[in-house]
Amino acid sequence: MSLYKYKLLRQALLRYERAKQSKEMYYVSEVARGSRGRGFGADIGREVHKAFWGLDPEVILGTEEVSLPFPLAWRFRFGWLLGVADLVTFKNAIPTEVVEVKSYDAVKTYEATQASLYGLLIVLNFAVKPKVCVKTPKGMVVVADWENLALQTLSVVRKQLKSRVK
Repeated sequence: MSLYKYKLLRQALLRYERAKQSKEMYYVSEVARGSRGRGFGADIGREVHKAFWGLDPEVILGTEEVSLPFPLAWRFRFGWLLGVADLVTFKNAIPTEVVEVKSYDAVKTYEATQASLYGLLIVLNFAVKPKVCVKTPKGMVVVADWENLALQTLSVVRKQLKSRVK
């Protein structure tokens, strides 16, 4: 086991825990949409992700390849951006792919933006560039130019988020 990989995983998990305690925290889903999540669906998603939580870094470190939900967070000037990516694929404890899973076929700007923001959080937490995809019942869609989409989204919503009272 690599001590460096263990520390990266542990720090990512600790960042997420700190972000959840903050008053200045914003979910990836709300930032991608430009407002709060879609009500009922967003609330269910958050509850499902809360219920699963108990990840031990050893699960990732002890497996050659594993895909699982993974919590991510990073502190920006406007506050914490956080969320649980539906699937992050780790190969030898390095995240190589992030997948946002949808139960419907349409992959529009919101879905691509959401996946892109998770990709950016992977880069910031692990210093690696993952493949970013959206999975629908019809198959996998790779998000091209996801880095620019994530950065543009943050630049547009930054002022809106900072001015919003939590």
